[in-house]
Amino acid sequence: MSRVSGDIEAKLSFMKDTLARLYTLEDVAMFATTMLHSIIPTDKVALAIIEGNVLKSVSTIGKRVIMDLNLDWPSVNARTVKTMRTQLVNDTEKDPDYFPGNGSDSFTMLSELCVPMVHNDKVLGTINFENRRPGRFSEEDAEAAEAFAAEIADAVHRVCGKRALVEGPQVVCQVGARSTVEMYHDLLRVVYEGETVLNRILNKTRIHWVTGKGMVDDLKVKGYIVREQVTARRYVYRITEEGIKALKTCEGIVGIFRE
Repeated sequence: MSRVSGDIEAKLSFMKDTLARLYTLEDVAMFATTMLHSIIPTDKVALAIIEGNVLKSVSTIGKRVIMDLNLDWPSVNARTVKTMRTQLVNDTEKDPDYFPGNGSDSFTMLSELCVPMVHNDKVLGTINFENRRPGRFSEEDAEAAEAFAAEIADAVHRVCGKRALVEGPQVVCQVGARSTVEMYHDLLRVVYEGETVLNRILNKTRIHWVTGKGMVDDLKVKGYIVREQVTARRYVYRITEEGIKALKTCEGIVGIFRE
């Protein structure tokens, strides 16, 4: 008998309905991580997909994972992929496969829950939860995460299949083909509409981290956006009056390009 509660069942139904309305991998990943972060409170939740022999991060809330993960390296994620089974680690310091990421944070994640996204007996990627406290995740958390991972895997398979058919093998280069004007427009539009966390700006506009960070810095220098500190580890971006003027100008330019 399933231990997934009625409340989780309702949220699972909501996620399934919403995923059906999304058409890009980035939108699926951002929605999935945002919702899962609210369902299973944790310090980090990340969704990554497999490309060749590499696990590539698509959306992360919490601790930022910069580097891609080679599946030949020892890690809880790699073990999840190879075994096709959920990994529940109560104390990462005792797990020989634990990989701490890029090491940029001053704390260690002591609990880890990693769930495979499986479609038609094929692992598409992983959903990974990490917490600073040991023993943070339960078997009930694992079962709930697996239920959500099944729906997310179906959505990932659907959008990746459509993207491959439409764009062919050059899909990875999609961002590079977009004009700088359009990317500036997207960044300003996202900030103008109230999006505030840099990672989510880059995820929503589908801009590579390095390129996107450079564009954000450039917009700050131009005075189009300002960064405000909220806590010791979090800040928000807000658009300025100059930014609003630039946004209107960008809208005009983009409109001309599309005519």
